[in-house]
Order: sequence, then C-alpha cells, then structure tokens
Amino acid sequence: MLFSIIIPVYNRPEEIRELLLSITNCSLPENLEIVIVEDGSDETCKDIVSQFKTLNITYFFKQNSGPGDSRNYGMQKAKGEYFIIFDSDCLLPKEYFLEVTKELNFDFVDCFGGPDNALKSFSTIQKAINFTMTSFLTTGGIRGGSESLSKFQPRSFNMGISKKAFLASNGFSEIHPGEDPDLSIRLWKLGFKTRLFPKAFVYHKRRIDWDKFSTQVNKFGKARPILNLWHPEYAKITYWFPSLFVIGFLLSVIAVLFLIDLPIKLYFGYFLLIFITALIQTKNLKIASFSIIATYKQFFGYGIGFLESFYKINILKKKPEVAFPNLFFKKDLNLEKELNIQTEKTKIIGLTGGIGSGKTTVAKYFEQQGIPIYISDLEAKNIMDNPMVIHEIANKFGNSILNEKGLNREALSSIVFKDKDKLQELNQIVHPKVKEHFLNWLQANNNQPFVIKESAILFESKSYLDCDYIISVTAPIDIRIERILKRDNTTKEKVLLRIENQWTDVQRSEKSDFIIENTNWDNTVIKINEILKSLKII
Repeated sequence: MLFSIIIPVYNRPEEIRELLLSITNCSLPENLEIVIVEDGSDETCKDIVSQFKTLNITYFFKQNSGPGDSRNYGMQKAKGEYFIIFDSDCLLPKEYFLEVTKELNFDFVDCFGGPDNALKSFSTIQKAINFTMTSFLTTGGIRGGSESLSKFQPRSFNMGISKKAFLASNGFSEIHPGEDPDLSIRLWKLGFKTRLFPKAFVYHKRRIDWDKFSTQVNKFGKARPILNLWHPEYAKITYWFPSLFVIGFLLSVIAVLFLIDLPIKLYFGYFLLIFITALIQTKNLKIASFSIIATYKQFFGYGIGFLESFYKINILKKKPEVAFPNLFFKKDLNLEKELNIQTEKTKIIGLTGGIGSGKTTVAKYFEQQGIPIYISDLEAKNIMDNPMVIHEIANKFGNSILNEKGLNREALSSIVFKDKDKLQELNQIVHPKVKEHFLNWLQANNNQPFVIKESAILFESKSYLDCDYIISVTAPIDIRIERILKRDNTTKEKVLLRIENQWTDVQRSEKSDFIIENTNWDNTVIKINEILKSLKII
C-alpha cells in the first residue's frame, strides 16, 4: 500500500523542519510520499523542504483557503491509496508507521485517528494544556487514547483516511474548527468505519498560550451546535456538560452569598482532583497547578461558546455562516481551477440489465476505457453492512434476519423476494443512502466528462431520472439463469423469484438510449465501441 502524508502549513517553516526531522527518524514503510501544502503563507517552508532530499516530498503553494481545504487539495494531488494527515506542529515517534501498519493489517478501517502526547521539551503551559485536552477527567480521554466512545471521531492533527473514503465523502468541509468530526459523521453515513489506533500517537506541540487556548476552545464550543444542526442524529447530551459546568459554577458562587457553600466545595473538590491527577501523571507541581487554570479555561471557553452558538443557531434560527462567518473559509475560484474542477456538468450514463445479463462485465470494459464506474449493487451491500443500517432493517423485518456476523442476507432475501411490498420497504431504507453515497462519489468525479452508474434496478429505483443516457444489457432468460447458477450458490427457483421482481428486458429497452445484447462477447465489444463513438468518448 502506498501511503501519502498530507501536511498543510501556514507561516510555520520551523515546524515543518522539526516534523520532517522526526519523520526521518521513523521506521518508514517502503512506499511513502509526503505532500506539503503551503496555504498562502507569507513565510514559506519551500527552502527547508528542499533540504530533505532523502524523503519523497512534493511541495505545493496555493492561495489561503484554510486547513480543511488545504488537506483536500493535498489529497487531490497525492498518489497514495491511504492518506495520513498531520498538523505542522506535530512530531512523530519512531514506531508511528509500524503501529499504523500493524493496526490496518489487524482490522482495516477507511479512517482512523491517533492520540497525542507531550514531549519533555514542551513548555509547562503546553504540558498543562495537553493534560486537560487528553485527560479522562476533562474530555473523557477522547484525544488521549480512550476507547470509551462507541464511535471514535478522529482529529485531523493525527488522522488517516483511505483514498476511497476521501473520494466518496469529498473530504473536509469549509467549517473550522469542526471539520474533522463533520467528516467522521459523513463517513459513517456513507457506510465507512472509523477507529482509534491507541498506540499510533504523535507529540502535539500546540503552539499556544492562555489567550490562544481560550479562543481555540471557544471556537470548538461554537462549532458543536452547528454540527448538531447538520447531524441531529449524532447530537449527545454530553456536549452540554461544559455549559452546565459554567452555569453550575456561577450558581454556586451566588449560593455562597446565601451561605450555601456545598456546591462551591464540590467544584473545589473537582479542581483538587485535577491537581492531584496531573501531579501523579506529570510529577511536576507547576504543571499540576497550571492544569487547574487550563481546565477552567477549557470549560468556560467551550461552555460559553456553545451557549452563544446554541442561542444564535437554535433560538434565533440564524444560518451558521451568518452567525459565525469567522468559522468558515470561502473557497477561491482560482483554487478550484487548480484542482481542475469543471463547472460543466458531468454526464451520467445509466447502465442496467437484469440479473445474469452480464452488465457488470460490460461495466468493467467501460472502466478499461477510462470512464469512472459506480457499481450500485456493490455499494448497497457495503451500506447494508453498516451497523446503523442493520439495526434499521432489523427493526422493520425482525431479528430473524440477523446472525452472529450481522445481517443474514439469505434470510432477508427469502422474505423480500417473495413479497413485493416487503421488497419496497427494504428499498425505502437502502435506496436513499445509496443515492446520497452516489452524489458524493459524483462530486468527487466532477472533473470527468462522463461517469457510469451501473444498477440492476435503475428504473425501479427511479435513478434513471438523473441519467443523461441509458444503456440496457440484455440476454435470453435461459442464458441468464445458467450464468447465475454457475456464479452463485443458489437454486433455479430463487433465481426466477429475483427475475420476477425486476423489469423485463422489453420494459427496460423501451426506456433506453442504447441496447447491448450480451450473448457473444466479441459482438458485445463491437456494440460498446459503437456507443463510445456515438457519445464521442473515443
């Protein structure tokens, strides 16, 4: 597997020097490239990059458009199959890539995140902030290596994502901060899995002082109600905890005026626990003391930002971009040109045919001619492996369609292919998710003049309405049955049931622009090439 390291940088050449030095000290995989994206810096790192001749580095300079868009830019330019993203203020331990490779080989996921740690050379404030950002007592240990969350949201300072997942999701959005949890949630909706790699940590310097830290966590707080607005199904009561902490603290101070001191004592006990835990962990009295300050600033910065954002977004109903324009980067038209994004609409060719017609074989031939292919049936199967989708299907059809591995497809098929109403109910669950996935895939391929969407139920699902041209692949019923029996472990009875639930060749042909009779492959190739010429693809 070819790894591409993506590093956006803005006016931080010395950080790039330190990061690259740490990479040279790592045990590196054989296939590794480094893509550095200079995000419109006044003080560039190009000269420093040129000094690291032993590393395979590609350097790009573009106009300023924010870290998320710069990461997208780097992944667009990268050649790898798997992207690993770092902030420029990170340093890598020697075993980092060994740990990543080990985890991917053990249980591959299309997106992972790693924790962060502090080096001895970090300042006292940096170490105190690192403690509060990673401690279970403050953040639940999300950044420090805890796997207490049922779904882990990787953070972009130390994150990996497959090329497949990037293309499907179109990468990071324009919000900052908040672009990384937004990406994680969109990946879940597309059926991708995320996971924490607990030993793949980095040393995160956090170029920060107390004022910058307060500003940073305040922005985190403002971003969360926006994410809850976009993804309400993933909103959690725990996101309110910092705000409740702030409100409770203020009420406890007021209570003291009325000689009620128990609430303020509880807060005092909490901060004492922070101090003792930090002291045990760092063995440094000053860091432990500063950890109290960092915790206070973290809760108050985030909590107040959250309340302000909740009021503007949920009460006043303001659009996020209007309420908090400083949280959004606007894309530059020149940047879009650099990314070769065409404004002309990509034409969609629908490719369909009954089961056993050979439409997938035809699709592969089109793909060999350089046309991107979207296999709807395959993506639908991937989406149906998503635990949330399995849960939704089980709620509709009962637990009998489940087994120890998840979805029992044979049991589900025995239900839906005998009852058209049941099949329609299943389609109402799966089809909208496939459509959303396809639209994201289409956006990722919008620099192509043509794409092909292959689907056995192109007409039944109404997907044909989005197509500019439609190709139907046909074959006699007996040949189709023979092909399926050779390909699948099934019976003729089950094959006929599936055929009966699909449109006939005559129905499809009446609504198609091109017909390919796929009984003899040599003749099929001739017909495909005729279609390619008529569409001026070749």
